[in-house]
Amino acid sequence: MDALLLLILTASSPQYRLPLTTLVLYENGVGYFERRGPVPPGSVAEIPLEPGQLDDALKSLVVVSAQGVASVEFAPPLSAEAARAMAGLPERDQQASLSNLCRSLTGVEVEIRRQVGPLVKGRVIEVSEEALGQVDKEGKPVPEPTLLVFGEAGLAKVPLRLIEAVRPVGSQVALAWSRAVGSTALQPERERLVVRGASGGGPVAVGYTTEAPVWRTTYRLVMGKKPRLQGFALVHNDSDEAWSGVKVTLASGHPTSFLFPLAGPRYGRRELMSPQDGLDTAPQLATREAREHLRGEGEWAGVSGTGMGQGGYGSGSGTLGAGSVGTVGHGAGVASGLSSTILEDGPTPLEPAAVSEAGDLFLYSVKEPVVLGARKSALLPIIDGATRAERVTLLDGEGRVFTAVRLENTTPLTLEGGTLSVFADGAYTGETQIDRVKPGEVRVLKHGEDLDLEVTRSEGREEGSPRKVRLVGPEGSRLLELTRVDRLVHRVDFTSRTDKPRAVLVELTDQKYRVVSGGEEDVRSPGQPRYGRILVAPKASETVELIEEGAVVERIAAAQLTSARLASLLTRPMPEEAKVLLSSLKAEIVRAEQAQAKVALLDARVREIEGDLARTRENLNAVGKAGAADAARKLGEKLLALEETLVALRRERDSTAQTSAAIRRTLVSAR
Repeated sequence: MDALLLLILTASSPQYRLPLTTLVLYENGVGYFERRGPVPPGSVAEIPLEPGQLDDALKSLVVVSAQGVASVEFAPPLSAEAARAMAGLPERDQQASLSNLCRSLTGVEVEIRRQVGPLVKGRVIEVSEEALGQVDKEGKPVPEPTLLVFGEAGLAKVPLRLIEAVRPVGSQVALAWSRAVGSTALQPERERLVVRGASGGGPVAVGYTTEAPVWRTTYRLVMGKKPRLQGFALVHNDSDEAWSGVKVTLASGHPTSFLFPLAGPRYGRRELMSPQDGLDTAPQLATREAREHLRGEGEWAGVSGTGMGQGGYGSGSGTLGAGSVGTVGHGAGVASGLSSTILEDGPTPLEPAAVSEAGDLFLYSVKEPVVLGARKSALLPIIDGATRAERVTLLDGEGRVFTAVRLENTTPLTLEGGTLSVFADGAYTGETQIDRVKPGEVRVLKHGEDLDLEVTRSEGREEGSPRKVRLVGPEGSRLLELTRVDRLVHRVDFTSRTDKPRAVLVELTDQKYRVVSGGEEDVRSPGQPRYGRILVAPKASETVELIEEGAVVERIAAAQLTSARLASLLTRPMPEEAKVLLSSLKAEIVRAEQAQAKVALLDARVREIEGDLARTRENLNAVGKAGAADAARKLGEKLLALEETLVALRRERDSTAQTSAAIRRTLVSAR
């Protein structure tokens, strides 16, 4: 069956659009579309697609039918170059004149409508320059472009200036021209798949994934005696097809998806007398050179093209360019009523009260089927009910004061990140953003400045007594490890101007500490900041010391140990074995420090002797020039004595420095 007959059969078959029934939107911009409906025997059902979605649909298409389907057909996209080549049109860089376009119809049967006179029918011979009665000012004939056509009436000459329209009579040429023009359109054409029913007919379900607008969430929190949380999902129908009763599920997952040029055919180059390597996006037989070569005409000049290329999707086979994903057989174990979803092992759409989580994946199932017009957007309710929320004042680490809410997710649903608007006392009080909150987790969300509370904050650290002392690390480079409990004291001065009590959450930065007095440790969720809770009386001025304690492990290298630090530690209460170890270390550190002090004194003495030596050499030089032999002798003796003293001092200094280093080096090596 040739392409024209296939086109006629497709156009004549009963056809309708396979309705969209289920849609799963993922938060990374991918959608799973599911369509269901009956396809009678010999009929076809259309799956509409947006421009550019054909490749996505083909690489993910799933078809389920108890009776099977004959095929899923589509018109593969064409690159502009391939489409022009198949239509015999001039290259894009050539002038798009009527003369050039008519030349591309050489040998084609056409119908010409002139400004005056009957239609002219026949095959185009060529466009020539003919003198048909037009003359210039000097009376000389003026040649003009003329279309030569041969038909039933014989040879006809039609000046191009008198032509109103030229129409190819053959449907194949007309289709090729239409595709060539469509491939260059600035507004791309819609794409589609056509499901052809099997001989038995029956219901068909089709599922596929393709690009879809990202869905987002937004919330409203209404404070009162019973705080209420409303959550909406913002979805977009970015297509020309209206949604009518579509079951929408919103998934938080990020399935891997990529673009891949699958729809356009590819052609391998076959060897000619003068073989050339590479692949072309246009069929080799569609080129003029190939046809001339096979007919034995002309001189082979090669086929233009640079292989697949980046932008080409290939050309259609024949003139129709219809493709197929093949025949889908009878589905084993699939009921004829298609009561289950296509992806039996995949996530099932849930009612709002149900919960489904698989790792980080969470599903929201919109309760009511969605009705949404083409190119429209909607807010779909996903959460609406009571929650646990408290109005608080937040004091951050820099001493700034904010109004905030302490929100606990008491719903069975994971709250996706989004905006949150807060309403209290019948008014709008501010807005904030919220990250993903799992059931049972808590968030403290600031949404405005608190102007009714003045606060000043200061912080001090108190080092605790050693609870444990030990030496750690490899022998020769051990460290002194001190384990103790330190205290952080936060002094907070409050002045309240409101007649209501306030719960103030003080932000605490150190995650290893816990509040022990002055307030309570607020319950927090993993990865969230710590807070200490303080209650402030109405219209009161008071000072609160919020104290927290935490275990601290400090490691000190031998080179950093000092007798003063060890003496300070020994004044604090500690276990007896810790005191014995620190006392022993202190005694050795004192020896090392004394040796180091002696080194400093010897360094000073060395510098003094070096100064005396320099001055003595200068005096000796001056006396020698003056010829005073006795004075020169005495200065020489002094110079020798100073040099001997300097050598002895340097030797003693080096020995003392080595002793100090050896003490610190072996300080903790044998313990």
